[in-house]
Amino acid sequence: MNRQLVGAGLVYCLIFCILLPICAAHAKKNKLTVAVGKDAYITAGPRTNLGRYPLNANIFEALTTFDQHFRLQPCLAVSWEYQGKRTWLFRLRRNVRFHDGSPLTAAAVRASLERQAEAGTLLFSFERITAPDKYTLAITTSEENLILPYILSHPYMGITGSAGPGNKPIGTGPFRFVRYKKDQLLEVARNTEYWGDKARSAGIIFRFLPDHAARIMAFLAGETDVLVDIPWEVLPQLRNRPGCRMYTSPLGTYTGLMLSTQGVLKDKAVRQAMAMALDRKAINQALWQGMGTTRPTLLAPSFLGASADLLPDMPYNPTKAKALLRGKRVSLRLIAGFPDAESHGMLPELLQAQLAAAGISVQLQKISDTGLYHSLMKAHKGDLWLEKGNLNSADLTFLPHLLFHPDGFYPKQLGTTAGTEQFCTLIAQARATRSDEAFRKYTALALQEIIHEEMLFIPLGELPFVLAAQAKVQVPELHPTLLSIRWDRFAVQ
Repeated sequence: MNRQLVGAGLVYCLIFCILLPICAAHAKKNKLTVAVGKDAYITAGPRTNLGRYPLNANIFEALTTFDQHFRLQPCLAVSWEYQGKRTWLFRLRRNVRFHDGSPLTAAAVRASLERQAEAGTLLFSFERITAPDKYTLAITTSEENLILPYILSHPYMGITGSAGPGNKPIGTGPFRFVRYKKDQLLEVARNTEYWGDKARSAGIIFRFLPDHAARIMAFLAGETDVLVDIPWEVLPQLRNRPGCRMYTSPLGTYTGLMLSTQGVLKDKAVRQAMAMALDRKAINQALWQGMGTTRPTLLAPSFLGASADLLPDMPYNPTKAKALLRGKRVSLRLIAGFPDAESHGMLPELLQAQLAAAGISVQLQKISDTGLYHSLMKAHKGDLWLEKGNLNSADLTFLPHLLFHPDGFYPKQLGTTAGTEQFCTLIAQARATRSDEAFRKYTALALQEIIHEEMLFIPLGELPFVLAAQAKVQVPELHPTLLSIRWDRFAVQ
């Protein structure tokens, strides 16, 4: 395992050595070029998401948004009010236009949400949506939903113009669509008619470079101005590169193991032994430069506020782990695959080594196709599932519900183990409260049930993301999640 880590480091060192020390910004006419990973857009069919997900190019805006601490903020809606009888009223921002010049009205928002409902991508269900007047939208949900404004903050809920996203996405955001070449680039330009502060750059070209080495070489050669999706082992070399600057987001990315409850893992003591056999602090130092946190949570502590203290520590205790196994021979299959195997680096091998030290044998399988990963999960072909992801809306219950609620995507569609009745009750209480602090408290208690009581998820770390920029690029304060980054605030000096 150590040889593999050293080998990877030598490859990246070679890249740094063979390139000339070029760090001049490749910025023409105040345009930026950003090197990102693979192109994962869906561009055909009703679920098309070009410019929206997983790379949010700031073409679209939602009714609400959220700050760095996941506190709800206005966006296309300036205010909202619960009317009772499952109905919410949203007052829209005036003098907003789509990129095709058409005005943002309640009727246009209704049409956008209805298109998403037909495509199956809407994150809530509704009985009806009406427009009492030009700038007022009324949404009556299928069942009582007191956190609808939180749900609507997800960037995937961005409002689209009448043409729909398609190959020429139309939104209201600070950038408008220019062109797209699959697996090559997405280009956007400043929306000069934007209702808020105009984009600081004239436009951005996002270059898709899935190969880590090629992406880094393009940045070091001055072909790109900003570098995203940086392998952790490269950070020390980039930090020492003259003229190149590093920027770190607040914590916002979770990495952890989802556990099956079949076979030997049906025994809760074995699941507990696994949690105690993993040295998260050592993992943090070895793989993530000590930049993560080992607080045992699915959500970053700052998202939960004071309620983060409700989640106790998960101590590393290999001796007790062995005792819990009671001499059992435990052999497990670990599948690393979400969002893809490459994003986990050497983490699977490190987990394998730590578990072996406690007497748990682990077979590794790495998957780079999300569809295959989910099909294996549905077929119960693995015991441990290594995942990395983000919370991308102000709805703190979104991830716990998605992964562990009986009605969530993973248990309902993929057949993974659902949380207990107590977990479901806590999620329901979180979603029924009108208090922001109570919302965070009940969410934290639901996480405690999943992580500490039932041991269905072993958190390995909450991480920031890191990007590099040429010296001439002005980088704003970063959001905890890459999906919510404000590219319109980047500029060339």
